[in-house]
Amino acid sequence: MTTTAHHRPAPSVLQALAHVLGAALLFGGAVAVGVVALTTPTGQWLDELALRQATGAFPGLSDRARELLDLLPWVVGVVSAVCLAVLVARSRRLAPALTGAAVVVLSNLTVQLLKRVLVEKPDLGIQEAAGNSFPSGHTAAAAAAVAVVLLAAPARSRPFVALLGAAATTATGVATLLNGWHRPSDVVASLLVVAGWAALGGLVLRVTGPVERPVPGRGLVALLAVLGAGALAAGLLPLWAALRVPGGGWAAMAGCAAILGVSLLAAAALAALQAPRSRRPRP
Repeated sequence: MTTTAHHRPAPSVLQALAHVLGAALLFGGAVAVGVVALTTPTGQWLDELALRQATGAFPGLSDRARELLDLLPWVVGVVSAVCLAVLVARSRRLAPALTGAAVVVLSNLTVQLLKRVLVEKPDLGIQEAAGNSFPSGHTAAAAAAVAVVLLAAPARSRPFVALLGAAATTATGVATLLNGWHRPSDVVASLLVVAGWAALGGLVLRVTGPVERPVPGRGLVALLAVLGAGALAAGLLPLWAALRVPGGGWAAMAGCAAILGVSLLAAAALAALQAPRSRRPRP
């Protein structure tokens, strides 16, 4: 009686290239957002206008409510940590936790280096706060925690985790606007930076992870991408109004649409890259 040895197939060149190119596009998107939002008068003006509108949108918001909004990144982080622990215990594999830890550290380190060392916002006489807030550390913390769970989740549930994760990162990003911590470009850039590192982390898990069968769920991933593109398209109208209407009344709406759209598209991209991780070898 002969037995067939099952080996873990190495990812194809195209699969590995998809992760690398995906990461490059995401990082490039963050750079593009920074160039427009920080170095152009129109970008700085729209960002500042959106921040003012968002902070003034709910003048009756109590201090307690604002404190709860500030806690959102911590809540997302704790929930994500619990979910990751459950996934690791069920799979009996440490690779997702170790890779996730690397994604969290690299994402937050990148954001803090950009904010405190590498990026110097030019003073164009537009924004009240001359100090640089780009990118958002609040958003990076929450987005990295969500990305770790998404990467560690089994293939069958990955699209649903992507949907819930996009909702969590959107809520965190919008909360930073409402509390006046960050402008829309800060949030969007953080989402892109984290997604870039998560794409590379996904390549590590593709190499080290178990073989996965293709499962239903691609329809939901495609829906996430369509909804994300739709949110960005819907934001063009308030963006146009902010530029053309006297007083620019809808800049905050355009910023929130951008945050939602990028959250959905990043989640869809990561879920698509990871599904399935490998092809099952032939016996």
